[in-house]
Amino acid sequence: MRVLHAPAEIAGQASVLARALRELGVEAHSLAYNQGFPQYRPDEQRPYDDQPPLPRYLGYLASTLRHLGRWDVYHFHFGRTLIPPHNLDLPLHVALGRRVVFHYHGCDVRDRAHMLATHRRATCTECDPFCIPSRQRRIRASAERWADDELVSTPDLLESAPRAAHLPVAADLADYPFVPAATRPRLVVHAPTNRLIKGTRYVEAAYAALADRFPGVRFEVVERRPWSELRDILAAADVVVDQLFMGWYGMVAVEAMALGKPVLCFIRDDFEPRLVDCPIVRCTEGDLAERLAAVLADADGRRTLGERGRAYVEREHAAPVIAARLVERYRALLQGREPAGG
Repeated sequence: MRVLHAPAEIAGQASVLARALRELGVEAHSLAYNQGFPQYRPDEQRPYDDQPPLPRYLGYLASTLRHLGRWDVYHFHFGRTLIPPHNLDLPLHVALGRRVVFHYHGCDVRDRAHMLATHRRATCTECDPFCIPSRQRRIRASAERWADDELVSTPDLLESAPRAAHLPVAADLADYPFVPAATRPRLVVHAPTNRLIKGTRYVEAAYAALADRFPGVRFEVVERRPWSELRDILAAADVVVDQLFMGWYGMVAVEAMALGKPVLCFIRDDFEPRLVDCPIVRCTEGDLAERLAAVLADADGRRTLGERGRAYVEREHAAPVIAARLVERYRALLQGREPAGG
């Protein structure tokens, strides 16, 4: 079995999954057009996205010719194929009898109008929109016409991609050594990639409300740091606050749990059946300060949450676990069967 993961690195998923697939005996390769963060180590980095239009599209075309017909499965991330954004190469892969997978990660497919109309809290609730609805419609239409399978990295996206299955994000646990909890808390961390999406102003309000009650604790919002530095900060943290709107947890929460840190996060009630022994401390923007104070005051509880978090990530997010699920889906596609739901 030969699989290409391309052409975007989103939370390192293309490279992490390709490496894990190789460990399972699959001939897998990762290709990225976007620069991404330095820790994302795709097998092939072609920074065409940052080039002017002519060299950019010539690069896309060269990449397509280099990889056309070479792989059994083309696993495309973020609604982009080898010739984005109109994904002109899709008919070629299908004509050659290859299988196509679309893997969505967020604003590539999330229907903002739907989320605002149906949920009091959602990723889009306070976001300054940067999604492009016309492009999202084009992605969904091309997937419906050409894709053999669709996946989402968080279950809220299933409302925007109803044909998809949920595949949890994968983490290479070798990058996240377990760090036992300290007896006395010193540091609380919130690390948003987008303040409006994560609800950062409510986190800062909770920090301000607790500062006098916990004078020995430093409350930090960590932004725009290199990944290795952020990982070290998470490893030094005693508690990590993830997000307050999406209703699921993100990659930072997975990394923090892998390191043995208690995590606070808003989880939608309808997603609870998807979570088995998940130790995330549920919270909202309204009760975050109360929930955070309780965690900070309970040393034994923090230690237990950290141990449970590491076990949860090993079971639900370890790269070999997720890669094994992918192999089963790929096999079904190559045998002409419908993959099992997710």
